[in-house]
Amino acid sequence: MSDLTLHDDGRQLTTDVEGHELVIRYDWQSDDVMRVDFVGVPSALGGRGLGTKLVGKLVEKARAENFKLVPICGFARTQIDRHPDWKDVLA
Repeated sequence: MSDLTLHDDGRQLTTDVEGHELVIRYDWQSDDVMRVDFVGVPSALGGRGLGTKLVGKLVEKARAENFKLVPICGFARTQIDRHPDWKDVLA
């Protein structure tokens, strides 16, 4: 998943793939708990597993920066449920 580099503007994490922006919108519930509100991949890039990679990068970031996730977004929740090795980052 190292092929995606996340950029953080304090409200969302973004990355660019082939000129299209992928986004994770979030808010902080506390100093160490991030609420994941939305994961978006443009339809032009659909079906390539990029949404899963994006959530995986967020999981890596949560581990590296020692915070937990509350996935409000259904897609983020589904991906974490499908990857039992990611559940350690759930709040």
